[in-house]
Order: sequence, then structure tokens, then C-alpha cells
Amino acid sequence: MKILSVLLTGALMLTACDSGPLASTEAIRSHAVQSLEQKNYSDAAKYAKELSNKTPDNYDGYFLLAQACTQLGDRNAALAALETAIKKGLKDDVAITANANLQALHPLSAYTELMDGAFPKREKPVVATGDVGISTTEGKTVIRAGDVVVEMPKD
Repeated sequence: MKILSVLLTGALMLTACDSGPLASTEAIRSHAVQSLEQKNYSDAAKYAKELSNKTPDNYDGYFLLAQACTQLGDRNAALAALETAIKKGLKDDVAITANANLQALHPLSAYTELMDGAFPKREKPVVATGDVGISTTEGKTVIRAGDVVVEMPKD
């Protein structure tokens, strides 16, 4: 009976390590990602903060936190977390721009300034009205109007 009690206690301790202060960083990250996928943004923010506290020099927790905060409607916190993620080493501007959870930040001038400052050579987003748009890259400007596309090299 004593051995069974010890085994049960050990098993409970191992399962408890999947969350809380003893959780592995991968388990915490997994919980944050899963919560984002399930649109449970409050839990995602909680796990992302926990991951950021556990690994403060890694950008991953801050990037997840930016996504959760955006979805919760806290754009200031989202921008602050995204800025920290970039400062901590997030270098994939395409992944940031394409991330569906961050789309609500795109119209903000603070987002544009952050992205332009961190990634000066990035492809600029298309400024579009209907079928008309202008985009710029490092070497050219592209103007679209319906089916007509004009590419102009930069000087």
C-alpha cells in the first residue's frame, strides 16, 4: 500500500509538471499555441506571459503574447510585445506580416513605424482601394490598376 501511494504521488507530480512553475518551456509554448488555435486568447496570453518570464531572452513568448493581445483588443500591449520580440531576435518580417492574429495591427501607424524601422528593406504593403494599389520593394515600385500593372525601377 505504501508503494502504491508513492507511485501515485510520483505520477501526480509528473503530470503537474505540464503547467505551472515546473513546466518545461516547450509545454508552456505548446499550451500557448494550442490556446491561440482554439481562439482562447486569455489563456494564450497567460501562457505566453509565463513563457516570456521563463525565457526572457527568447522572442517566442513575446511573439505569442503579441498575437493574443491583438485578439483580445489590447493593441498597445500587442505592439509592445511585438517590439520586444523583434528586439529579442525575431527577424522574419514576412511571418509577422502574414500572421492572421496580427492583422488588426496593420492599419496602425505605430505598427508601420515599428516594421519599417526594424525591417527597412521589407516589401511595403500594398495601399489599395478596390483594384488599385501601389507597392514598393528595394528595387522597384509596382502600380496596379485593375489588370494593368506598371513596374518602375527606383533610381
